[in-house]
Amino acid sequence: MKKFSKLFLKVAFVVFAFLTMQIASGQKSETKEKAKRPFKDRISIGGALGFGFGSNSVLVDVSPIIGYSLTNNLVVGLGLTYKYYQFNDYYLNLDDGSLSDQKNNIYGGSVFARYFLTGIGIPIIENIFLHAEVEPLIFSNDFKLVNSSQGDFRDAYYNYYIKENEQVTITSYFLGGGLRQPVTDRSYLYIEVLWNFNEELYTPYSNPRIRIGFSAGF
Repeated sequence: MKKFSKLFLKVAFVVFAFLTMQIASGQKSETKEKAKRPFKDRISIGGALGFGFGSNSVLVDVSPIIGYSLTNNLVVGLGLTYKYYQFNDYYLNLDDGSLSDQKNNIYGGSVFARYFLTGIGIPIIENIFLHAEVEPLIFSNDFKLVNSSQGDFRDAYYNYYIKENEQVTITSYFLGGGLRQPVTDRSYLYIEVLWNFNEELYTPYSNPRIRIGFSAGF
């Protein structure tokens, strides 16, 4: 049943992306007007930076993106991601009771589509957008997850580990939406709320994922 649910959500994601493309392709007049715009005017750059420091943790998040406007309402693009997490005293040594820090490097990229509701013609929602994204990441850690009979270390959630480098590929499937606040004619701040339909043990996000960023055209 769990596998079926994951498959269903992936199919739903593909259908959502397909419908978004169909909505955009149906705007023939807009596409003709868009074709007159130079290539450089269709490109935008942006992304998000995040830093967090606590008594027991450190977080660094660098996520640049580049977008391409297929139409006035539809932007597709690519993103890069690098995250560094450190949680102090995360692992308990089962032999001597000492504690070790968790240090994670997470890196990868993403493909996204963002559809703005400006074409609907309702002023109150003209700055709202829909967002779909696939993000494969590589999770690197100095402790490898094992079953309890093999474990030399344990975390607070009773997962067991050995001291060995581990790399895990994590693919997240996001659906959601957001709100933009224009700054100039070709730049805006945005906040979006996304839901990850493929949460795993090493997934670096909790649902819902709230992201704040900036986008600017050339």
